[in-house]
Amino acid sequence: MSTHLIKLEEAGKRYLSRRFSVEISQNDFLLISGANGTGKTTLIMMILGFVYPDSGIIEKRKLKIGYVPEKVVLPPFVDVMEYLKTMARIKRDVINPALIHELEVPIDKKIYELSKGNQQKLAVLTALMGKPHLLVLDEPLSGLDDDMKEIMVNIIKTTHHKGQSILISTHEPERFLDVCTKHLSL
Repeated sequence: MSTHLIKLEEAGKRYLSRRFSVEISQNDFLLISGANGTGKTTLIMMILGFVYPDSGIIEKRKLKIGYVPEKVVLPPFVDVMEYLKTMARIKRDVINPALIHELEVPIDKKIYELSKGNQQKLAVLTALMGKPHLLVLDEPLSGLDDDMKEIMVNIIKTTHHKGQSILISTHEPERFLDVCTKHLSL
């Protein structure tokens, strides 16, 4: 029996110039990089099941997936702490105060008051909740300054070292090359 969580065989869309064959197994760290318009987000959408391939096949187990899209959209008028409590309840998990502190997420504001970077950090924080089988992060460093990028990279690497399967699409692949188990350069 195969140990893959997700397997793509020649999966593609008519508008893409290439097909994808990749397997994501437990403890994998799949790094996807490339220029805009090369199919990174479409590949992620196929893996998540939001878009069906026009060709090829996708096999996947029933998975809990923690996902942060390239453009984060959160409920603007909700208090940050209330949002965290609600997400923890939905995902049957607890809030991690150490991670909130490390990411410097301002919990005393409404979401609309947060900068793009703080909304990004909040989205990653909630994606980590619930012990997902696979963590999918599309441009997780977007909107972060250099110091916070380094903190985020370390959190992601530590999460992987604890056994988390991760898929990341990024314009900064050099930050993850030392930890990735598979690299798709599109």
